Amino acid sequence: MHDRFGREIDYMRISVIDSCNLNCYYCNPQDNNKNCQVINTLSVKKVLCIVRAATRLGITHFRLTGGEPLLHPQIDEMVSQIKKIPGVRSVSLTTNAVLLAQHAKQLKEAGIDSINVSLDTIDASEYEHITKKPLLHKVEQGIDAAIECGIRVKINVVLTPQTDVVALTRYASKKGTDIRFIEMMPVGEGHTNGVKPYEKVIGALLEVYGTPCHIDTENREEINSGYNNADNGPAEYYSFHGLDIRVGLIQAIHGKFCDTCNRIRVTADGRLMPCLGSSVTMDLVPDSCEFTDDLEKDFVIVQALKAAIKAKPGCHNFNDNAVTYTKTTETKTVETKTTELKAAEVNAARNMSRIGG
Repeated sequence: MHDRFGREIDYMRISVIDSCNLNCYYCNPQDNNKNCQVINTLSVKKVLCIVRAATRLGITHFRLTGGEPLLHPQIDEMVSQIKKIPGVRSVSLTTNAVLLAQHAKQLKEAGIDSINVSLDTIDASEYEHITKKPLLHKVEQGIDAAIECGIRVKINVVLTPQTDVVALTRYASKKGTDIRFIEMMPVGEGHTNGVKPYEKVIGALLEVYGTPCHIDTENREEINSGYNNADNGPAEYYSFHGLDIRVGLIQAIHGKFCDTCNRIRVTADGRLMPCLGSSVTMDLVPDSCEFTDDLEKDFVIVQALKAAIKAKPGCHNFNDNAVTYTKTTETKTVETKTTELKAAEVNAARNMSRIGG
């Protein structure tokens, strides 16, 4: 299905759980994940209903996210069942890899197409500083287990001023996995980051490996992507002499890619998010709905997905103070108070852990 701007929406990210076993400062600074308390989770049955409805609209690629999706008690079964749905071309997963070693074999058997591992440093003390947990060795074990099982792996790095680009790239090269450096979105703590990805990443690697070559992925199979589609993701890839992997940049602000965005999101509390750069969400299935059978429920979900795709904005407004939201609150006198909030203010108050970025 195409949105009103002519973009083909064929990719869905589903946050299956919003709890996590790490507390990265830029994602969950309030320590909402203490003791891995589960706030919201999607059942396998509900996810299958969503996927089945999505395929009817031409959405064929699915990524399971969180929170930390490997905390979902039925994640392996979920992958297996999604893969059996007609029309599904790929199922991938994004994880912090702390639990990946114990799931890798089952995920491979379930048919997972690829796994993205979120890893911001390979220094143990820095890792603990970022995540509040001394678990880097678990992550490395998880990466190794996935590779040994034959799962296609990419490493995702959220850029901060402290990111050691060269060390992480060398680590990825050693493992034989592509690496992508992601510009921190101005959501929550990220609104104060201010790192320019191209200057930081390409600048650092240029000093070690020389001038890069920009890779044209048009009509070319995406290595480790899980499927052949030049528009499957927003990364721009570069190759360097002496590196047998690709280095990707994902720049939501400094390399805005909204004109080619092909995705829609489902949050762990069962809502639709047409755009990550907006605080607007929509009902997937209204609580008031009662269904006589699965076909009726599927129809309602399809209609909700259509509405969300039509509501998808032309571009994000992360830092656009020309965009305002209206907030209405009740006062003690039962009157209502309306406040105009700038988009940048709204995004700064959001937590990435709750929106399945």
